[in-house]
Amino acid sequence: MAALKTQWTRTCSPRRSGRAEEDLPGVALAKGSRVGKYLLISRLGRGAFAEVWKALDEVENRKVALKIASAAAVTEFGRSALEHEARIASSLQHPHILKLYNAGWDKDRFFLAFELASKSLLDAKGVRRSARRSNQAIRQVAEALAYAHRKRIIHRDVKPENILVFEEGRFAIGDFGASVLSRNPGETYSEMGTLGYLAPEQAYGKPSFASDIFSLGMVWYWLLSGNHLRWPFDWPEVEAKRIRRRLHPALVPILRKMLRFRPEERYRTGGELVEALERASRRIERESAEKKRPARKKKPPRVMSPREAEVRLFGRLFGKSLGLRFVCHRCEGPLSEEMRHCPWCGTGDLSFLEVTKFPLVCPWCEHGVLPEWNYCPWCYAGRFESNGRKPRFDPKAERICPTPGCGGQLRPFMKYCPMCKTRVRRRWSHPALVDSCRRCRWPINHDYWRYCPWCGRRDPKAGHFV
Repeated sequence: MAALKTQWTRTCSPRRSGRAEEDLPGVALAKGSRVGKYLLISRLGRGAFAEVWKALDEVENRKVALKIASAAAVTEFGRSALEHEARIASSLQHPHILKLYNAGWDKDRFFLAFELASKSLLDAKGVRRSARRSNQAIRQVAEALAYAHRKRIIHRDVKPENILVFEEGRFAIGDFGASVLSRNPGETYSEMGTLGYLAPEQAYGKPSFASDIFSLGMVWYWLLSGNHLRWPFDWPEVEAKRIRRRLHPALVPILRKMLRFRPEERYRTGGELVEALERASRRIERESAEKKRPARKKKPPRVMSPREAEVRLFGRLFGKSLGLRFVCHRCEGPLSEEMRHCPWCGTGDLSFLEVTKFPLVCPWCEHGVLPEWNYCPWCYAGRFESNGRKPRFDPKAERICPTPGCGGQLRPFMKYCPMCKTRVRRRWSHPALVDSCRRCRWPINHDYWRYCPWCGRRDPKAGHFV
């Protein structure tokens, strides 16, 4: 059972240790030996600091996975650290966390007795072939992480080998007992992670709850695509198409958010991830029920509200000149890609990643950009490596950057110069936007818009349909 090779701090490596049997305290372990009340049946795995055996509890008459510390583990970690691991493992009582039955010393041997699983996720080919089973595994492990995060415990080594599969279809994550190092008051960490699933900030020694979310996202990505997401953790189009074929559209944004490079852009804890999965699950169930529902009779045309009439009228009058080619995902109001906020509902969570007409997309604000630009003209964070290409004439540009020696071409409503990042001071104008925002002084329309699309401020002078 490959997963049980990983159930000790720094015992997770699949390569075999060069240590001899004599490293284990006392007489060398062998089939038929006894450790406390446990009869050893067969070795499941061995690492630098422990062996894991399939064993029989002769008192309670049940089979367990028995992890036995080596002399090196006792020497390096000390008795108190090993006993602390047992206390951490025993404090986590959750159906999707590997259960600890017993722990103790047999003379100079320290052992932990866990429930025995049939296999690990790494060996469960049937789970990888089924998108439904893969999603079940991720959901159950997310619930386990949410429980641990509420107790201020970070796993730090979420990977397929540590996710165990039981015959009744249950999934459980193990190796929580390896969380023996307390680096911050009130928080407990494991000692190391595993390359291929390690969050970027964790590699630099700054783990957080979001690091577990990233690692679980990497496991999910591997289950669906069969590959690991490599640096710089972008969204590869070839594998993305395969994932979209296997994953419901409601779950794709969740996976993408789990794999964000910046930890502040991911779900902060397992609890937030579980909430997102629950919302997606309700949407999937609702859509499934609607498909099974018999066709209804056509309803009479719905009476349009005054506000909807206002929105549609504005789109007809000014949609072409303002470039309102998109709709808000929240309120379905018309938008242009230059806007940072929806002028109808105020949401700032706008992404044009899948719909932009630009050849490239800024990874920070997900608005379209051109290859020859050095900076994103829509957000302050966007900065790109120069390809050395001289900017071509931009037919949509209406101004030239006033910064001496720059010459950057400015399209309407750019917030920054795409060549030198200078903030645009001279406000833009448009015949349809005859009013000004009180905060940013950029043009708006009091009669139609509720919010300023450039800074997001609610307009106190908005029309009577607000």
